[in-house]
Amino acid sequence: MELNYNRDLLKSILNMMSEHDKECADISVSNVVVFNSKYYNKVEENSTPTDPKYSELSTANFDIHSEDQDIIDRFNSIRDQIIKNREIE
Repeated sequence: MELNYNRDLLKSILNMMSEHDKECADISVSNVVVFNSKYYNKVEENSTPTDPKYSELSTANFDIHSEDQDIIDRFNSIRDQIIKNREIE
């Protein structure tokens, strides 16, 4: 049942492409064929490795006490990366 639902959903999405993309204006899907196979390719997830000594993440709350703009930019880049990594988790 789920396979039929997914097949119908794919067919519907492909037909809707003609409304949203000019290059797909001539596409009309009337049939979707699904091949059920015993072979399975496991997809490995890419995770960002972290230092195993620390279980908590940084909060990115630190003051930058420097007059050098290059150092300030680098610390701001580090802060942005910390915030980005916290959003992923």
